[in-house]
Amino acid sequence: MTDILLKDWDKTEPKSLRDGFSKAILKLGEKYPDLVALSADLISSTGLKEFAKKFPKRFFQVGVAEQNMIGMATGLSLQGFIPFAASFATFCPGRCLDQIRIQVCLNKLGVKIVGSHAGLSHPLDGPTAQATEDIVIMRSLPGMTVIYPSCFNQMLQAAEKIYHYPGPVYLRMTREKTPILTNLKADFKIGQAYVLKKGEDITLISAGPLLSQVLLAAQKALKMGISCEVINLSTIKPIDKKTIINSAKRTKRIITVEDHQATGGIGSAIAEVISQEYPVKIKMLGLNDQFGRTSRSYLKLLKQYSLDADSILEAIKLMKNNGHS
Repeated sequence: MTDILLKDWDKTEPKSLRDGFSKAILKLGEKYPDLVALSADLISSTGLKEFAKKFPKRFFQVGVAEQNMIGMATGLSLQGFIPFAASFATFCPGRCLDQIRIQVCLNKLGVKIVGSHAGLSHPLDGPTAQATEDIVIMRSLPGMTVIYPSCFNQMLQAAEKIYHYPGPVYLRMTREKTPILTNLKADFKIGQAYVLKKGEDITLISAGPLLSQVLLAAQKALKMGISCEVINLSTIKPIDKKTIINSAKRTKRIITVEDHQATGGIGSAIAEVISQEYPVKIKMLGLNDQFGRTSRSYLKLLKQYSLDADSILEAIKLMKNNGHS
């Protein structure tokens, strides 16, 4: 079986999830004539510029009207198309939850919603452009699947699987360039979590590009004699209970790390599984009832919210030494 984590992931040329989506949607457009794309006045920012140029009759620019975009995507889906509707994650689902809930989810339509610049990956524009509540919104909707690829490579794989996946999907993506973590030769399956690194002392669970900080923290912890298991929760919903429970049984401790509110997101999803199946100690790292803020640097912003590798390492040491923090 091919290892999913690249051996020299920390030496790869950084690329963004948005870059991966842009490449993937163009390739998918060439393969599948029923694929269409919609944008709410954010063509370049959501990676749809090249698609719009190549397939002008299959691209719809709706302007600053996210609710209308979802309505149009619904109509296109009912006519047999596979629509990918993209905007900033703070606006979609933020501004069009009612349309997503009633038009898309209630009717179980195959509308694919792409939320870009998610989490803290929009440091210059600050809290109004930073979506830190989108996961809890979307995973609460009946029938909605929530995907958050870890890197450029996994985005290439996820986009194809999402196209074929029945029903509504929320694809979360970021704009910052981060290391490429996963091997394209390893299969990607919706609904499966991936153990990137085996460990015995503590399980670290995260999703998206923040996994690079988690892996760095795990490397540093190993030098201190702490063995961490790292899980990539690329599918947040439906959640892979089996992988999570097996890891919990092995390590007896879990730390979740997310660029999202600590309540309602990945940490809460893990706690919902663990509390019912195999209760162990859990520490949730994320935004603690806070908005994002403006910063000149994505990494500085992560540090301010204790989501950088060194801050994660401190949480690891506290949990190992004290049992919990």
